[in-house]
Formats: sequence, C-alpha cells, structure tokens
Amino acid sequence: MRLADRHPEVDLERLLQGFAPPPRFLGATFQAYRPDPRYPSQALAKERLRSWVRDRPRGLLRPRMPGPQGIYLDGGFGVGKTHLLVAAYLEAPGPKAFLTFEEFTYTLGLMGLEEGVRRFAGLHYLFLDEFELDDPGNAQMATRFLALTMDRGLRVATTSNTPPGALGEGRFNAEQFRHQIQSLARRFAVERIEGEDFRRRDPGRYPRPLTDRALLEAHRQDPRKKSLDAFPELLAHLRGLHPIRYRYLFQGLEAVYLMGLEPIPDQNDALRFVHFVDQLYNLGLPLVASGEPLERLFPEGYRHGAFAKKYGRALSRLAELLG
Repeated sequence: MRLADRHPEVDLERLLQGFAPPPRFLGATFQAYRPDPRYPSQALAKERLRSWVRDRPRGLLRPRMPGPQGIYLDGGFGVGKTHLLVAAYLEAPGPKAFLTFEEFTYTLGLMGLEEGVRRFAGLHYLFLDEFELDDPGNAQMATRFLALTMDRGLRVATTSNTPPGALGEGRFNAEQFRHQIQSLARRFAVERIEGEDFRRRDPGRYPRPLTDRALLEAHRQDPRKKSLDAFPELLAHLRGLHPIRYRYLFQGLEAVYLMGLEPIPDQNDALRFVHFVDQLYNLGLPLVASGEPLERLFPEGYRHGAFAKKYGRALSRLAELLG
C-alpha cells in the first residue's frame, strides 16, 4: 500500500467533527506535565494556564474572575507547549474546540469569515496549536477573526514559536499588518516557556535510517497494516494535496515506511514534509525509513532562516519516530 495512491477528500463537516486534540496527546493532563526544575518558567506557565482555565466565563459554574481573555504560550520546540494546551482543553468546560493553525485557516477559508465568526463565537474556549502568520492573507483573516470573536467573549489559548509582536517577521512584509498584529498581541497574556527539547536530540545522536535492503526486509516481515513509499514519490504526491489533507493519508494504517530519504532542495517541498511529519507524530504512528542521515534532509540555509524552528521541530520529531 502506498500513501502516494491515496487522495483523501476533506469537507467542512469532516473538519468540524475533528476539532479535538490528536491521539498522541490524549493523556496530556496537567498532572502528567513534568516541568524541568532548571527552567522555572515551565512550572509557572503550567500554573497560570491552569488558573486561566478555572477562571470560568460568565454563565458557567461561577462568575468570571478578573484575568486575561487570551493566553499565548511562547517557546521553542520540545518544551511542552502542546502538552499544556491539551491539558487546558481537557480541563476547560465546553463548548470548546482544539485546532492546529493549519486547520484553523483552512476552515475559515471554507466557511468564510462571517460564518466562521458566527460558529466559533458560540464557544467558550478555542485552543490553537502552532499559531503563526506565514502570509498576508492568513495575517488579515486571523487577526480580524480573533478581534471579532474575542470581542464577543471567546477565550483563546494558543502556542507559538514566535512572540506575538514578531508574528510574520521574515515571511512577508509584516509592516503592512503591524497595527493589526500589535492590536492582536494586546489581547493575550504572554507566557514565555524556556527550556531544552525534552527529546534531547542533537545531530550527533540522531538514529540512523536503515539501508533500503533492511527496510524492505523489515516491511516484508511486519504483520501490521502499513504503507511503503519511495521518498521522492511521496514529496511529489504531497505537492498535489493541501496540508490539511495529510493526516487523512494515514487512515487505517498502523505503520509507515519511507524508502530513500535524501536532501530536499526545494523549500516548499521541505515545508510540506514538515507538515507531513507533524501529522504522523500527532497520530502516534511508528515510522521506518531508509536513506541518508536526518541532518542532511534540510539544507543548512533553511535551518537558519525564517522557518528554522519548524525544521528543528521536524528533525526532533523524526528522531523520536525513528528511535
């Protein structure tokens, strides 16, 4: 079975039914979060986010307490931001929704801004993972949507690798939207989370992919329901799919095999593969791969550019999946 032969369709109703944390994080409670004592900001962010959830909106268990309407968890990859966001979702009273930023922008594009505001403004809480402004269209739509819904009482918690005042920098002419971005930033209390990648990955300790021969033998002996794709063919297939569809590629599978990892010379292909890795990781599926070492996947220039943190997160997650 090849992922490259799958062409999943995604409609609005299918998206709306899936606004909950991904399988990997279903056990991510506040109790299960273990702050690193070397970085006090982790424990502080945990307590402040938990207090924010317990500060319930009017009409729920108790009158609303004074506090911020939005919480913005800012920090590098691997410090537990998504874990904390899911913990807040699990503890928050409904109605509520949990989305990745990719799902958020795609859904608004399908609904239209007016219908999106109408639907989401009926929630008490909205949780957005990996908030980022990568292009002018997303910047305008996201800032307008959040202004309108938060004015109606929607409480929003989000994670990001970028401080709110710096959203969009290095990716488009963010100065055009500086007023909207700064206005958005003022709606959130920012919790900066310091720390190291909990996966403790560095290039010297990345697991090495298999040889092609070893991969094919492992695939032959694996009794699970699995896919097998050549890496260049997978990248070509991803070009024809919107990233929102990537998670549906894995439906019904128990393992994923990729043969022939190699450097990705085109940045658009590299970013698509980052989305692919994120979905695979969130679903908790095992990955078996052959080819070149992980540190060669993304050219050096990419790993020090505007999307450096995305590539770092992808490599860390790949290392865990292969390890």
